[in-house]
Amino acid sequence: MEPEHRVLVVESDAPLKRSLENFLERAGYIFDCCSSAREALSLVNEFHHDVVIVEYLLPDANAAALLEQLKRIVPHAATIMISEYDFRVIADELVRVEVESFLKKPFDVVDFEVALSSACMDSCLSSEETNRFFDVYHEGVPGAPLK
Repeated sequence: MEPEHRVLVVESDAPLKRSLENFLERAGYIFDCCSSAREALSLVNEFHHDVVIVEYLLPDANAAALLEQLKRIVPHAATIMISEYDFRVIADELVRVEVESFLKKPFDVVDFEVALSSACMDSCLSSEETNRFFDVYHEGVPGAPLK
């Protein structure tokens, strides 16, 4: 686990949110937690998040609508959606907002750890690709090797 990964957890179920906070703290992640879309938007504007973990059904929005807004602010962030709904019920929305992982509640901590590690790697790759594009673009020579 890379300590520079910042994780945002958006979960309205207090016991599950506490469990995720405990896991993230023990694993050494830098993280922020909240329980609504409004709070999530405020946090993502204030901090740089590499991974967003969001519950599908929030008190003030559904996760798909929230992720559409979040991806405009932090387009490189990898996303994990957690839900009590079966994947087939919300699959179209998951594809539309490009969710990297889906975990059906209740989920195993090992599955969560695998999804989180994968999301961190996806975020790094996305961020590196963006940086590489801008480095090459600013050098003015498309495809030029990076320094």
